[in-house]
Amino acid sequence: MRWVSAVSVAAALVSLLTGQSAPVGRPSFLYTAAPTYVANAWTHGGERFPAGGHLILVSGAEHRDIGPGFYAAADAAVSYDGKRALFAGKATLAAKWQVWETELAGGAPRRIITSADSCIHPLYLPDGRIVYTRMTATGSEIEVAVPGGKTDVLTHAPGWYLTDDVLRDGRILFESRDELFTVYPDGTGVESLRCDHGPKRSAGRQIASGDVIFNVAAGLARYTSVLAAQENLPQMNAEVTGPVAEVAPGRWLVAARPSPGGLYSIQETGPGEHALESVEAPKGANAAQPVVVAARKPPPEFPSGLVATRTTGNLLCLDAKESKSPMTGTIRSVRVYTRDAAGAARLLGQTTVASDGSFYVEVPANRPIRMEVLDAAGARLQGEEHWFWMRPSEQRICVGCHAGPERAPENKVPEILNQILTPVKMTGEQGRAL
Repeated sequence: MRWVSAVSVAAALVSLLTGQSAPVGRPSFLYTAAPTYVANAWTHGGERFPAGGHLILVSGAEHRDIGPGFYAAADAAVSYDGKRALFAGKATLAAKWQVWETELAGGAPRRIITSADSCIHPLYLPDGRIVYTRMTATGSEIEVAVPGGKTDVLTHAPGWYLTDDVLRDGRILFESRDELFTVYPDGTGVESLRCDHGPKRSAGRQIASGDVIFNVAAGLARYTSVLAAQENLPQMNAEVTGPVAEVAPGRWLVAARPSPGGLYSIQETGPGEHALESVEAPKGANAAQPVVVAARKPPPEFPSGLVATRTTGNLLCLDAKESKSPMTGTIRSVRVYTRDAAGAARLLGQTTVASDGSFYVEVPANRPIRMEVLDAAGARLQGEEHWFWMRPSEQRICVGCHAGPERAPENKVPEILNQILTPVKMTGEQGRAL
């Protein structure tokens, strides 16, 4: 009875939308219409659209459901030529979310990703592949569909991850632990978009200026190329949730509601404005996740240099003393950890840090990695709270421990490379679970 009720609500919603007109000059756009929308339910494995939902294409006076046969459809992403769209769809209440693609001119959707788990938030990569989030009972992973029906897992540390956008430089923008991160399409170079550790951030999307707009609290904020920390945008007279959809320079579509517990509708606003202009407000349902339907320039393709047969990666730290968090004491060594099958931390090894703070280690690929620095007595000075990973044959250089991605290294040879020609191997587990 619940399934029939939800579908009936969605069908009635489509009927109500038919005949509404969009303001002249606004480009076509897609949005998700759903009786219930819990935007952050994914962070603990919950359902964002428990009562189903439909994807609505708004083009002039036309309002068309692009997935009418689905119990739920959401997470639209438009192709670079503006002719197709990916989305996450559920055929029935009990079904898992799978990735589908449809021609926006019309026609039946075709399934792109088939999995025993739910797959959501698909995005187009410039080389024709698709990146998406696969949800499990204990967390989520970011995966790329590769030819032959195979997948390449990009994230190799425990946690909840969600794909947000593909940036203009080809990196994938994703969210995890209330923060925004980037990673290349082969899973290398994962790092925080900014390392300023502010409030909860989510639903990031890059606009034409290069700025990344995202949710913070009940409003919006942004990162620009010249700022190392976020810039809060004027508070709206409503609760706003991303992502934004840029319909023109300085003009965005957002999902907003007058108060917590109310219904979201699609509103238009700008980066310096407090006011909102109603665009789509379906009766008895939420309207969220707007995305503009238009052709755009694809990012450059990323030429991966990974060697799949390798089982390790090399990490060079230029100066472990370089940190945003002050350290009391002198760094003498570094310890590296991974996790065993039961999730317990295991020591991989310990090595000396050179006088300039540099060290060079070889660590297992596709495994969780975490480090801590010690003083001469072996006391912990500082360590990472979360796990990261290295890919097979990845060669990675970091400026310092928690130095932030906006920092550039000094133009000098690290002292550790004057002492050793090959990295210190830390590929075998040692010691007891911590």
